[in-house]
Amino acid sequence: MSDSQRPLMALFGGTFDPFHDGHAQLCDLVLSHQEVCQLRVIPCQIPALKSAAQASPEQRLAMLERWVASRTDGERLQVDDRELRRPGPSYTLDTIRDLHREYPEYQTVFVLGADAFAGMDQWQGIDELIRETHFWVFGRGSQPIDPPDLPLTRVQSLADLGQQPSGLWIAGPSSERDWASRDLRDNTQHWQYAIPRPIQDYIQQEGLYLDVDE
Repeated sequence: MSDSQRPLMALFGGTFDPFHDGHAQLCDLVLSHQEVCQLRVIPCQIPALKSAAQASPEQRLAMLERWVASRTDGERLQVDDRELRRPGPSYTLDTIRDLHREYPEYQTVFVLGADAFAGMDQWQGIDELIRETHFWVFGRGSQPIDPPDLPLTRVQSLADLGQQPSGLWIAGPSSERDWASRDLRDNTQHWQYAIPRPIQDYIQQEGLYLDVDE
């Protein structure tokens, strides 16, 4: 089977502290493409390039699972907890290789925002990662996509990813919601309108991010 015939698995990683409507809209954009057989949302254990999460791994996983359970995407949308079960910092390269061993029949594309894409040259094992997967980049609000100085080739569609097994990137549409989890944790204004209702309920139930109510 050629790469163009292999089913496509999209991978969306992050701290998700908390998961918000900007994340949800990005997932909707990915799943609107019928070429995507599955989208796996992968919460990380310890961010390699960010400060530690405020919510525990168990709480962040529970929030994601509640959100996924409220949807009607069936098997196309999955929460993958492998990074939470792995000790130490979460490196995308380890996750991609692990998934390729477990699901060799899939072609993968890693989903990320324009800000993460611009700083991707700082990632652990980035040269090896480029040889493992493709990348699907989404802007946020009016933020432009600024490609890093890396050996990546831009293509125009998901179908073009079949040209080679790795090292390509495509641009997705920009999200209308220019939100960041950090801002929702630190800023009291309108936070409750920027988080899916199942996650709002969990936050209130667990007393998370108490500073948002001060």
